[in-house]
Amino acid sequence: MPIAVDIAILLSGDARTVVEHLNAEFDHAPDAGFRFDATHHPHVTLSQHFVRRGRLAEVRRLVGGVVGRFEAFEARVTGARPGRTSQVLTVEPSAPLRRLHEALMDALRDEEAAGDADAFQADGAPARPADVAWVEGFRVRSSYRRYDPHVTVGIGPRPLSTAPFDFPVEEIALCRLGRFCTCRDRLASWTFVGRA
Repeated sequence: MPIAVDIAILLSGDARTVVEHLNAEFDHAPDAGFRFDATHHPHVTLSQHFVRRGRLAEVRRLVGGVVGRFEAFEARVTGARPGRTSQVLTVEPSAPLRRLHEALMDALRDEEAAGDADAFQADGAPARPADVAWVEGFRVRSSYRRYDPHVTVGIGPRPLSTAPFDFPVEEIALCRLGRFCTCRDRLASWTFVGRA
C-alpha cells in the first residue's frame, strides 16, 4: 500500500511564529481547516509523491543524497494570495530553491505509485479527493517550470496580508501528508551543511 509524502522545507523560528499567528485566525474544524501544531508543520513543498512502503528506505537515501549536495540558503516570502481553496504566502522561486526542487524531482523520478485517500495520514477527517488529485498530478502540473513555491496558511476565503520577510532554509523533511496536503508526521529529516 502506498503512502502520500511531501519533501518539504520546514519553517522554524520567527518564520514559523509568523505563519502560526496567521493560521490561528482561520477555521480549524477537521472538515474545514487545520491548525499548525506538533504534527502539522508550516512548510514549503519541494515535491510530493505516492510512495510504496517498501520504497521508503530508498526514498530516504535518495533525498539525503540530494540534500548533502546543497548548503543552507535564504528564501523570501514576497506577499500573499488566494489559492483554489486556501490562502498562501508566496515564496520567491530563487535559483537555489529551484535547483533544490529540480534535483529532488530528478532523484525521485521513479516514484510514480498510484494512491488514494488511504495513503494519507488521517486522525480526523480523511483526505479529500482534491488532495489525492493534487499529489497524483504534482509532477505534471506543479513541478519544474510550473513550480510555485508557497506556504499554505489556512483554508477559506479570509484574505491574508504580510510584509515580505526572509527565512533560512535549514531543514528538509520527508513527511506523511494529511488532509489539505498538510505536512504531518516526519518520516525523516536532514539539515544542510554550511550556513545561510
